[in-house]
Amino acid sequence: MKTAAIRLTCVLACGVFSAQAGPTDNSLIIGASQEPSALEYIVNSQAVAREVMGWMYRDLTYIDLDGKIVPDMAAQLPTEANGRVKYTRDAKGEPTAMTVRWTIKPDITWSDNRPISSEDFRLFYEIAMDKRVPVITRANFPTAFKVIDAKNFEVTYSPINIFYQKGVQPGDYSNLPSQVWKPIWERVKASLEGKTPEQQQAIILKDLLGTPISTSIGGPPVVSGPFRFVRWTPGQSMVLKRNPTYWQKNPNGIQSIIYRFIGNTNTLQTALLAGQIDATSTQGLANSPATLKLLRDNAKNVFNVALVEGTAFENLIVNKFGNVKAVSDLKLDDPKTRQALLYAIDRKSIAQDLLGGTVTVVNTFVNPNSPAYSPVMADAYAYNPDKAKQLLASLGWKAGSDGILQRSVDGKTVKFVLEYVTTAGNAVRERNQLFIKDNLRKVGIDVKVNNAPASVVFGQDYFPRTSEGTWTGVFEAAGGSVPLLEAGNEFYCDDPTTPAKNDNVPSKANGYGGNNVGGWCNAAYDKAWSAARSETDPAKRRALFATMQTQFTTELPSIPLYLRRELLTTRRGLVNYVWNGNSGYPSRLGWMTGWTQKGMKQMVKQPEVK
Repeated sequence: MKTAAIRLTCVLACGVFSAQAGPTDNSLIIGASQEPSALEYIVNSQAVAREVMGWMYRDLTYIDLDGKIVPDMAAQLPTEANGRVKYTRDAKGEPTAMTVRWTIKPDITWSDNRPISSEDFRLFYEIAMDKRVPVITRANFPTAFKVIDAKNFEVTYSPINIFYQKGVQPGDYSNLPSQVWKPIWERVKASLEGKTPEQQQAIILKDLLGTPISTSIGGPPVVSGPFRFVRWTPGQSMVLKRNPTYWQKNPNGIQSIIYRFIGNTNTLQTALLAGQIDATSTQGLANSPATLKLLRDNAKNVFNVALVEGTAFENLIVNKFGNVKAVSDLKLDDPKTRQALLYAIDRKSIAQDLLGGTVTVVNTFVNPNSPAYSPVMADAYAYNPDKAKQLLASLGWKAGSDGILQRSVDGKTVKFVLEYVTTAGNAVRERNQLFIKDNLRKVGIDVKVNNAPASVVFGQDYFPRTSEGTWTGVFEAAGGSVPLLEAGNEFYCDDPTTPAKNDNVPSKANGYGGNNVGGWCNAAYDKAWSAARSETDPAKRRALFATMQTQFTTELPSIPLYLRRELLTTRRGLVNYVWNGNSGYPSRLGWMTGWTQKGMKQMVKQPEVK
C-alpha cells in the first residue's frame, strides 16, 4: 500500500498521465485483466469477449441504464397493441404460442456498407438452431423463423417467450453479416456430411467457431457497431477504430480503443497509477478496500472512481458428474457434501474483512433487484464448521493422522483433496482461494490449487467438459443474469419442449453446449423453470422462482459466495463511459464515449452504489 501511494504521488507530481495516455489523440486505452478466447457470439459467453464485442455489434433492442428495453436496429418495439404480436390460445384462453413481427430500420448498414437485412437474422437463427452447434442454451429460442422481405421478418415461439422484446433470442446478438458468415456456414455444413458426431464437433470448433475471423489471425472483417476491428496481438492488446458507416455519428467522440490485456490485477493497478490506462474494464481492477481507498484518496484530480452495482454473483461451480472418479470418491454429487462445503466457508468474513463490505453475501443465483427474486432461505448457511464436520462424518469421512479426512473406497483409502480452479492473476479470486483453503483445512479438507489464465480455463476444450473430468472439484467464476431478464437458465437440466434429454448439460452428444456446466439435475427445479418461462403473471412467476431458489439453496449445484460490485475507474475528462447491471458493459451508449478536452459533452452520468 505504501509503495503504491508513493508511486501515485510521483505520477501526479511528474505529470506522467498526459504523457502516456489520455485524450491527446482522441483514443481510449482500457485495461483488462482477462483476454477474449475468441470474438464470436454464437456460443462464446466469456464476459470479456462479450464486453469487447459490445463495441462492435448491435441487435434489435438494448436495455438502458434504467432497465427499459429500447429499439436499436428495430424500427419499433413489437406489442399486441400495435399488431406486431399475435397469440394462439387454448380453450381456456391461455396463450400457447406467439408470433412476433420485427421491422429493421431502413438505412442501417454493416461496416462494408451492405444494408442490414432479415437474412442476417435468419442465418444466425439457422446456425444457432443446428443441434451440432454447441450454443449455451436454446431456451426461449423461436420455433419458427419467416422472412417477409429484406426489412421484415416474423418469429414464432411455442411456448410463448415473455422476454420477446429483447430480440429474437435471449443472448446479446441475434444476427450475423451473412455476406461473411453464409459462405463459411455452407462450407462447414458440406464438410459435416457423412462424418461421425465426434468428427462433426471437431469441424464445428475448428472451421466455424474457430474460423480466423473470430481469432487474432484475422479478426471480424465486418461489424454493425460504432467501432470496427483493427488488430489483436495475443497476450498484449487489441485495437478498434471508429466505424464510419455506423448510423449514429459522433465526430467529437473517441476515434480508437486500445485494450491492454494485463492478466495480473496488481500489475494492472500499477499500470493505471502510472498513467498508462484511461479506464478499466469490468474484468479489470480487483474490487478491494485497499484499491478503492487508494484511488479515492489520492487520485481525486486524476480519476473518477465508481463502485457499480453489477449482475454477477461469485460462486464455486461444483463438478457433480458421478462418472468422474474424483467426484464420486469425494461424494461431490451428494448435496450433503456441498452443504458441508458451504457451512465450512466464512463468507461473512470474506465480504467484510477481505472485501471491506463492498459485496453482499447471497444464498441464491437470482439478483435481489430482479422481479423474480424471493428472499427464501436468505439466512441459511451461516458459518458453522462444526455443522460441516457433522455432515462430512455422516458421509463416512474420518480424520487421518495428518488431520485430512479420509474414507475407504473399493478397499482403498481416499483422502479429501479438493481441486480448486479459478482465473490466474485475479487478485481477489486468488485471495478468496487462499482464505477458503484455510477454512476448508479446518474441517479436514485439503485444497489443490489449479489456476490458469481466463482464456485457458474458459476455453471450449476445458470449462464445459466437466463430464470428462477436465476439472474435478470446484471452479470459482461469476454467474448471474440481467435482473430484468432472469430466467434461471444456468441451472435447469432438461427442457421438456425439446426431444434431447438433459439438453442444458454440456456433453459429447450436444457438442458441449449448455449452461449447466456442473451437471445438476433436479426435477422440481426443471418443472418450475419450464412453467416460469411463459408465466405472464408477476406474482405467479415469483412463486415459481421461489421454488427454484429453494431447490438451488437446498441442493447447492454451486456454492454461492457473494453478489459482486465492480470497480470502474475513468480518467477525468472521459464522459459517457457508463454501465450498470441493467445495461451491461459497455452500455449501448458506448458510441457517445469521448473526452471533454475534444469537445464531447456529458450526456449521461454513471450510476453508482452509495
